[in-house]
Amino acid sequence: MIIQCRQCRTKFFFEDSMMQGDGLWMRCSRCEHVFFQDNPFVEKPETEIPLVSGSVFSEDSPSDDTMGDLSKEAPPKSVRDEDVVRFLDNVMEAKKNLNEQVDLEMEKTRRESISKEKFTTTERISVVDDLSQEGAVKQKKRLSKKGTSKTWKVLVWAILVIVVIPAVIYFKVYPPIGDKFIEIAHKYIGDPEPARPEVVIGQVKLQDIRQRLIKSNVLGEIRVMEGTAVNQADYPICRIAIKGAIVDAYSVVLGERTSYAGNVLTDEELTNMSEEEILRKLSRLEGNNHSNDKIVSNGQIPFMIVFAREPAGVIKTTVTTVGAERLL
Repeated sequence: MIIQCRQCRTKFFFEDSMMQGDGLWMRCSRCEHVFFQDNPFVEKPETEIPLVSGSVFSEDSPSDDTMGDLSKEAPPKSVRDEDVVRFLDNVMEAKKNLNEQVDLEMEKTRRESISKEKFTTTERISVVDDLSQEGAVKQKKRLSKKGTSKTWKVLVWAILVIVVIPAVIYFKVYPPIGDKFIEIAHKYIGDPEPARPEVVIGQVKLQDIRQRLIKSNVLGEIRVMEGTAVNQADYPICRIAIKGAIVDAYSVVLGERTSYAGNVLTDEELTNMSEEEILRKLSRLEGNNHSNDKIVSNGQIPFMIVFAREPAGVIKTTVTTVGAERLL
């Protein structure tokens, strides 16, 4: 059978076999409303309507004795009505207690929901605070990076304005001013010049000087000047350089060549070499086998000077020492 709640109108299915007596008190599982459900399977007796006799509706008015007797009679009390009233009182009290319990549960649920909402709100606020702090830290880092980049930009522009642009102007537009600045910089902040070796040209004596003409297959006739350099100092020397000159009748120098001592070529080399090769061989600072790196006291070292394609009018030749250093 189908039972419907009187308050929320919710319908439920109820087993017919569980219905007893005149009916059962039901409680809705949804709204907790208590109501009485009649048993539809019990046949209610039909109430017989008593037939009214004619004497009841007679025109004769009742006598005083009769009226007196009726007023003295007390209405009978029904035991069934008292039980129903008592049962209804119990039901209403139970309903009241149930409603109070429901109210307490609802209040408890409401408080729990409020506390959960407060906790959730607090948690959200803490999360928002954390996010805001992280955002503030990121913003500070971003601002610091921007400030650093801005500082670098200002520094680069300052270098460009103070150093680069004036340097370009001085070295490209006005080179003499730039050279002057370079000299000043070298003077004050440049590396100190290394100690120069002592020049001892006067300690070198030239002897056995001779000259000859050789027919070269490449250059034609060439003049070769040879001799020996002697160290007259009490200490060793090095890097002896000899300069030869050709002069005309009026003592006008027609040509000069400088060679380092220790460089000597054979006749075969002089015959077959070009002028560049000859000059390169004679210009080696250390000489053959590094013989010009150290000349001991009273030591000797040969030298050679070659003139190729000399001009006409050569009358005499001269040789002089133009370089010699004390060995440290």
